[in-house]
Amino acid sequence: MLTPAHILSLLDRVTDPEIPVINVRELGVLRDVQVAADGKVTVTITPTYTGCPAMDVMAADIKQELHAAGIANVEVKQVLSPAWSTDQITEEGKRKLKEYG
Repeated sequence: MLTPAHILSLLDRVTDPEIPVINVRELGVLRDVQVAADGKVTVTITPTYTGCPAMDVMAADIKQELHAAGIANVEVKQVLSPAWSTDQITEEGKRKLKEYG
């Protein structure tokens, strides 16, 4: 049975295309993961700024990662509110960013 925790562990493999040392959860753009009774997975992400071109790449990478894990029904939604801020970056993400330069 799929769980949000399992999905989150898979999404830890999806990195920011512009800063590949940090994943979407560490960056704080990953807002929500829902698993419906029929197995549909909905992942909600927020751009670091309105119109961020990396979001389309991240959405495609999220779908690819979940499809590769055998999850066929995947939707990635983008929301603008609440707005992303650097406060959403995890401590691990901040450490990785500092090391990256």
